[in-house]
Amino acid sequence: MEETKPVSSNRRVSIAPLLVGGLFLVVMGQTIYQDVYPQNRWLVLILIFLGMLSFGLAAYMMAKHRPPPLLVRIASYLSHMLDVSTDQLILLLLAPCFGLLTALAAGDALKAINLSVSLVAWLLAIIFVLAGSYKPGGQPMLGFDRQDLFIITGIFLFAFVLRALIIGSIPTTLSGDEGSAGLMAIKFLNGEADNIFTVGWFSFPTLFFALQSFGIVALGQTAAGLRIFSAFGGAFTVVGVYFLARTLFGRTTAILAAIFLSALHYHVHFSRIGLNNIWDGLFAVMVMGGLWHGWKSGSRTSFIISGLALGLGQYFYVSIRIFPLLLLIWAVLAYFFDRERFKQRFADLILAAYIAIVVVSPLIFFFLRHPQEFNAPLQRVTIFDGWLDLMVRIQGKSMLHIIWDQMINSALGFTHLPLRHWYNPGSPLLLAAAAGLFLLGLIWLLIRPGLGQMLVVLPIAAVIIAGGFSQDAPASQRYVLAVPMVAILVAVPLAQTTRWLGENWPRHRNIVLASLIVFMTWLVINDLRYYFFEVYDHYILGGVNTLVATEVAHYLDSQERDPAVYFFGHPRMGYRSLSTIPYLVPDLEAEDVLEPLTSNPTWKLDRPTVFIFLPERANEMSYVRSTYPTGSYREVRNEDGGILFLVYEVDIL
Repeated sequence: MEETKPVSSNRRVSIAPLLVGGLFLVVMGQTIYQDVYPQNRWLVLILIFLGMLSFGLAAYMMAKHRPPPLLVRIASYLSHMLDVSTDQLILLLLAPCFGLLTALAAGDALKAINLSVSLVAWLLAIIFVLAGSYKPGGQPMLGFDRQDLFIITGIFLFAFVLRALIIGSIPTTLSGDEGSAGLMAIKFLNGEADNIFTVGWFSFPTLFFALQSFGIVALGQTAAGLRIFSAFGGAFTVVGVYFLARTLFGRTTAILAAIFLSALHYHVHFSRIGLNNIWDGLFAVMVMGGLWHGWKSGSRTSFIISGLALGLGQYFYVSIRIFPLLLLIWAVLAYFFDRERFKQRFADLILAAYIAIVVVSPLIFFFLRHPQEFNAPLQRVTIFDGWLDLMVRIQGKSMLHIIWDQMINSALGFTHLPLRHWYNPGSPLLLAAAAGLFLLGLIWLLIRPGLGQMLVVLPIAAVIIAGGFSQDAPASQRYVLAVPMVAILVAVPLAQTTRWLGENWPRHRNIVLASLIVFMTWLVINDLRYYFFEVYDHYILGGVNTLVATEVAHYLDSQERDPAVYFFGHPRMGYRSLSTIPYLVPDLEAEDVLEPLTSNPTWKLDRPTVFIFLPERANEMSYVRSTYPTGSYREVRNEDGGILFLVYEVDIL
């Protein structure tokens, strides 16, 4: 009997990814084959075949003690091009297979076809692509010293407190969109949803809602529980800004930018509402920070983090979708202005893009099958759905002129024009002093242009240009992507002025530093005072109907026993026309009284009942009181004394 020759340790390592990857593909593919959509089973068969091929190749290498020569040549070429080992190349090739397997196992519905397989496959895809891309060496991505870590901890805590403190009360209303997001998150808690690779409310990816549900578990089905996840997103974005600014411009700029962003009224607001917008800023700074750190240092880890952030960001708000185009523009500029380094970093750039594609591949597969879901967020705001034609007729201007006006309005939204829609504080994104610093920062970048500076400018330019093709510029929610870069531009002239004055007046350096601290303190207090003590004197998140819905929910939640509810709000609003009430008071059902009462009602009441009237239907209360004369009457007013709604309570013992 012929003795089996041992395989060298080198060969074992090479065989391991083939064996493990092939085994998982075959077993997991077989597991889901009968359950996937019939039209997709051929894809499962392809994955099973690839798994068998991988496993068979490993067996061949075990038997022959060497890989096929042709594969060796191909693998050597690709490994050299990407600057990875042969083992890593195998992992890179297997990663998208598991990404596709994730999508097939997840399916399109809110309930995954096979939840376990989808999650394990996605985890394997990410592990394989990260392990396949990793290369030791280069300056560490998070190579901060102890002082940096101390600063980051302090900045995070400061930013989080500003975002989490009394988060259930400010904003003063819970908007209908927040309520809809909350109800979507609740589906993950009650078992109606478990698929994080599809879309839910408003065609947004469901991963956000699944993560948001943890806040509801911790703080209950309340406004605070719904919003706390955004507070974390905002605070982490502040830390990300420190990292990006530290990498680009140094520690002083990083500290100033992070402190300013911590208190910026716009960023505080979007960190305190239960929607996914705020997270795009975090992913933006991680993408840009990782890219620039890797570009300068050659750290593969930095590029990996950049690609990972770009991929994960696609599961949150939609503005991050423009980033692949921005990065492509930046790469073209890098090729022309720093060609030698571009050649050195080419493999890193390719791998970063590949990581992003693998991470988001389950969502890509979903959108390929349902392109209308991908387009839905864009179609809601585009000017090409009839809005542009209407403006041409109303204003008498050409289409190009109107688009240009929209871009100008988007640009002025940073410094001059009041923001609209999701946040309408009556001011632009930046208050006066900060707006001046921002303009000075732009001038400084124009005087000293460079590839690093382009990473700051590109998202701002993208917001302005995209605003030209979106309705109602300057719409506040479209600035989230650019706000971290804005904070850096506000900090740059302060940091540079401090440095220049310190160099020219070395004896007065302490005075210069003290002046900077005083000014930054004033800047921070100014924004915080504005947001917490002025904005809500005239601003209502969601408008008057949202205020009514919020107060109705608070009123109903205060009832000792769950009453029957008759709601007289049509045509202005219905009980469920905003998701505010269904989210905050989930156990109460209500009947909308659509037609005005013209005679006494004949409803038979078998439990405590409340009749809620909007002011314009208050005259119908007389018919209700005639039928049920033993009830009690109350009015609910706003802070100015205006009536929000009237209530007639009938207690049935």
